[in-house]
Amino acid sequence: MNPHARTYDPIRFHRGSRGLAAFLTALNGLVLLGLAFVVAPTFPLDGVSASWFVILAGMAGIGHFAGVVGLIRGRAWSGALVGYLAAAGITAAGIAVLLSAVGVEVFGTEPRTLLGFGIWMIGTWLLATRSALKPFTYERPARFQARQRVARPAPDARPQTGLRKRREARPATGGMVLRPTA
Repeated sequence: MNPHARTYDPIRFHRGSRGLAAFLTALNGLVLLGLAFVVAPTFPLDGVSASWFVILAGMAGIGHFAGVVGLIRGRAWSGALVGYLAAAGITAAGIAVLLSAVGVEVFGTEPRTLLGFGIWMIGTWLLATRSALKPFTYERPARFQARQRVARPAPDARPQTGLRKRREARPATGGMVLRPTA
């Protein structure tokens, strides 16, 4: 497709919201990769569980960066990918938040630390998903208008019958009444 033939692209003309979604998605991807490759080996888990945790968190981190590339390039599928990754992340973080709220130590961390981290991750995923799926608009939506705007008819919108009145040209008088003098 010729780039000049395109008049309006609803994805590419919302650069600010896609940029915010890309930034937050990259931030979440970096957190997941750091969690997978730096923090996970220190967890008190057996070898198989630690391996699965590293594999799943690493794949999720790489998926986040695929979503970032799609958001930057303006691909339509990128919003859905960010939404799916956020749904999986919110589910995992929500379970961790619930476990920490009742006082269970997950992976040997303090419950308050995990509670704050989980709430922060949920917030960034929600904001990234909102920015990726529903771009910010620069005009107020029609449903929030004070009243519906109705197009007014043109001053001479009578049917085309061929019998139109002709107005005679009057001189501009500035509001004064001109009377003929005798």
